[in-house]
Amino acid sequence: MHDMMAAILGDLDPDPAADRMALKQMVTRQITCPKTGVVLDVRQAVACTLRDKDGGHVICFVFEAAWWDANRAQVDDAAASINGTVEVLDGRVLFAD
Repeated sequence: MHDMMAAILGDLDPDPAADRMALKQMVTRQITCPKTGVVLDVRQAVACTLRDKDGGHVICFVFEAAWWDANRAQVDDAAASINGTVEVLDGRVLFAD
């Protein structure tokens, strides 16, 4: 069932439904992991949005989960170096049915 329809019918909370739709769209646009070249599967993809402290500069990438797990600290360090924040959409969590 479509995520928004599931949210409307009460089968899925609206926030996770929106997150699932956002991750699907990101994977569709990016297609491959920029670090490994692997074709992304939304259920094993992690979207990472890095924002600077003022919210004015935003960088977003989608990585395969294995790369993300091994390199999360690098992303956190990059965010800390600019006093920024990291927002994560993890397909393993969002699509764990």
